[in-house]
Amino acid sequence: MSSRQHFTITITDVHGARHYSFSQFIKKFVWVLLIVFFLVVTGGAGSIWWLNKEVEEIQTLKRQAEMSFLRALDERQNEYSNLVEEKAQLINELEEKIKQVGFLDQTLQGLEELIGVQPEMDSPIIERVKITQLTTLEKQIMLDHIPNGRPVGVFRGVTSGYGWRTHPVRGTREFHYGIDYRGERGAPVLATADAVVEYSGYHRSSGYGNLIILSHAYGFKTFYGHLNSLNVKTGQFINKGDLIGAIGSTGVSTGPHLHYEVNFVQRKLNPAPFVQWGLEDYDSIFDKVEGIPWGSLSQAIRNQVEKVEKQLLLRDVQ
Repeated sequence: MSSRQHFTITITDVHGARHYSFSQFIKKFVWVLLIVFFLVVTGGAGSIWWLNKEVEEIQTLKRQAEMSFLRALDERQNEYSNLVEEKAQLINELEEKIKQVGFLDQTLQGLEELIGVQPEMDSPIIERVKITQLTTLEKQIMLDHIPNGRPVGVFRGVTSGYGWRTHPVRGTREFHYGIDYRGERGAPVLATADAVVEYSGYHRSSGYGNLIILSHAYGFKTFYGHLNSLNVKTGQFINKGDLIGAIGSTGVSTGPHLHYEVNFVQRKLNPAPFVQWGLEDYDSIFDKVEGIPWGSLSQAIRNQVEKVEKQLLLRDVQ
């Protein structure tokens, strides 16, 4: 049945009759719609809130990742800048080392030429330095122990050389076995090599007046005559260049001067080559002075150097 305002539907079955009002159905339907709408709105709002939260978290993670990336990038840039600076510094140091090695090579070449060393082609610098050191040591030992250089501290010239001459006092033709150096009374007289003082005193029989005889290594001796004063005593050890006396005019002499002799195993030698001998002209004496076994002498000194080298190597190993 129906009315103006609502319809009524009656349904009859074995359980009885049921009446449904159309307005009641609409009312329930509206409530269902409202509930569904509420659920949809609530679910949508919740979904939107959850999505917004997820988006914020993603954005936060993205910002954190970007910040981490930027920090890492800054660190890499700083490391790169430091590496560039270190590279530039290493290049400068390398260039400086190359200059130093070049300077060392030129200096070493000068030393090799000075001491007469001819290194093999492409020899390492360390080997060349070692050879130069040993060769220099060998030559320095020779120059320290064998007379060389002038025996006077102030050179004023030579009044008489080695060889035949007319004696200035006796007037006879005699062989002069030394060199007479002009000098003022009291001028310094120096030892020409390491030695022990064999004699220091007044020597009447020779006419040399105040005389010093120095006994050097390998059979060499030097004589210093006509001295004004004696600064060393017999038996005293002295070094090359030490002050041993002063120029004078004692003994058979016409004025202040130094009489200088060089002997080798009781044989008087011309002192001139020994006076001119030095590191720069090292090999010249071997041709100028005969009668001395220079080969065996050099070998003996070389053996000493090798012993020193072995001792140094053993010390370094220990």
